[in-house]
Amino acid sequence: MKANSNLGGLLGKASRLLANELNNSLSHHELTVEQWSLLAVLWSQDKQKQKELQVELMKDKATINSLVNYLLKGGFILKEQDMVDKRSFIISLSSKGKQMQTLSIPLAMQSIAKSVVGIDKEALETTTKVLTQIINNLTKEHR
Repeated sequence: MKANSNLGGLLGKASRLLANELNNSLSHHELTVEQWSLLAVLWSQDKQKQKELQVELMKDKATINSLVNYLLKGGFILKEQDMVDKRSFIISLSSKGKQMQTLSIPLAMQSIAKSVVGIDKEALETTTKVLTQIINNLTKEHR
């Protein structure tokens, strides 16, 4: 079975190509798609425990630690000990991290727009529904 002719292969290839496209745009801001994804979670809900970010992004602890450390070093986020649970850390946006939302959302939208050129609205709606269902099916066991 060829990777270019099955759902898994096509999803993987499309995901990598879209990530590469956005990585090229974000590189000017010294960010990767992975780092940007963590910031995007904080843009929708600031001040989250590191464990919550791990669950939301479906990443292992080591990967989240690496992302947090890079973003902390770059001044995009702040990290403070949780006053209730001393073993946990609260991650929040710095002013630089907040500014990055305004700068980078248009870049993401351009990458997405480029990826869907020539696809009609109904097909995009169907694709979105199908991908959402695939994600739901594969995350049921993790809830």
